[in-house]
Amino acid sequence: HAASYAMIAYQTAYMKANFPVEFMAAVMTAESEDADKIAAAIEECKRLLIVVLPPDINKSFVDFTMEGLKALSAQDLERSLSGELETKVKQGIRFGLSAVKNVGVLAIESILKARQENGPFTSLMDVCGRVDTRLVNRKTLESLIKAGALDSFGKRSSQLLILDQCLGESHKKSRSQAAGQGMLFDDDAAFDITLPEVDEMPLEQLLVFEKDLLGFYLHEPPYLAKLQQIGDYVTCNIADLSDEYIGQKLTLGGVISEVKRVLTKKTGAEMAFVKLSDGVGDIECVVFPQTFASSKDFLIKDEVILLWGRIDKREENLSLVVDNTAPFEPDSARRVDRDDTVLNGVLITVPKGAGVDILQRINRTLRQFPGNEKVTLLLPNGSNELRRMILPFSINPDEALEGEIKNILGEGAFRRG
Repeated sequence: HAASYAMIAYQTAYMKANFPVEFMAAVMTAESEDADKIAAAIEECKRLLIVVLPPDINKSFVDFTMEGLKALSAQDLERSLSGELETKVKQGIRFGLSAVKNVGVLAIESILKARQENGPFTSLMDVCGRVDTRLVNRKTLESLIKAGALDSFGKRSSQLLILDQCLGESHKKSRSQAAGQGMLFDDDAAFDITLPEVDEMPLEQLLVFEKDLLGFYLHEPPYLAKLQQIGDYVTCNIADLSDEYIGQKLTLGGVISEVKRVLTKKTGAEMAFVKLSDGVGDIECVVFPQTFASSKDFLIKDEVILLWGRIDKREENLSLVVDNTAPFEPDSARRVDRDDTVLNGVLITVPKGAGVDILQRINRTLRQFPGNEKVTLLLPNGSNELRRMILPFSINPDEALEGEIKNILGEGAFRRG
């Protein structure tokens, strides 16, 4: 039994080492229904310098597939989910349409059949006129537009505005053909509806679409910039909490990953259990009715907040009993002077897409400032969490070092304990 597992481990390791693009495409296809695993696979592709391309109605198939990079335009590569990678790999991985919510296999087969018979689509109107709209219905097309699969045809906002009109014209044409009443001089050409000149939707809204339809953000989540700044406004990081802090009043901060609303048995008032993550660790926060009544408008998923309360222990797990909470706004929030006993050392956040060369630069830079402070790297692990790596040497975290690290990684990457 053990020998069989060892053989499988050897075979998969060999495939990954020698055929990395093929291997990762197969992994992403196998895990296409698990958003967290797809996100982790995309991060692994970044580490392997493999370009992952977004869904495209003219280039995607049912599953994740390999695609040559040589024929792609600079605009195509700019839209890659892997960020800007200097890669020698000649093939990338194209996102499969089956990973988009509300897009079924029968609908995809209709799209692929129309594409195979008459070539690439040229517009939303062309799509509506050529696919079987009984299979590729309004919900499917709306999902494809919102997920960015039709971005080559124009702005998502413009296409959503004319979607109903396009489908109406397509249905009218189908009924006419079924009745044998084709339009005079009808040459089966696609009908023409002009895209309206409107502004694209805000990036925040496009990111919401990505999260709803794919289960994760294709690009950086909208809360990441705030989350990277929150370290200077909290008493300690969530991952540094231990039993010694039970009963203490602390300020914690992070992004809300889950909200569970319940009614109290005694009065029927509404309260909530909020799961809070600072990118490294997470903790359950108990928000009783009085506090919840004044804060429920912003206690929503993906909101970055500050909480003030007391550390408690429930069923072997630490929790925060919340006294007060507020949305985190760096311009107005008050910085916290941390007690050295709570957290010491330096935290350096490494952004997604950072390659081996960046890590080597960080290592060389840190070693130029020897001292007595421990240093920890926070590395992306494929989801919205970060993996902690404590380095085996100490540093002197003076302003010169902070400036060097910020030059390499950007603002918010260097945090003192």
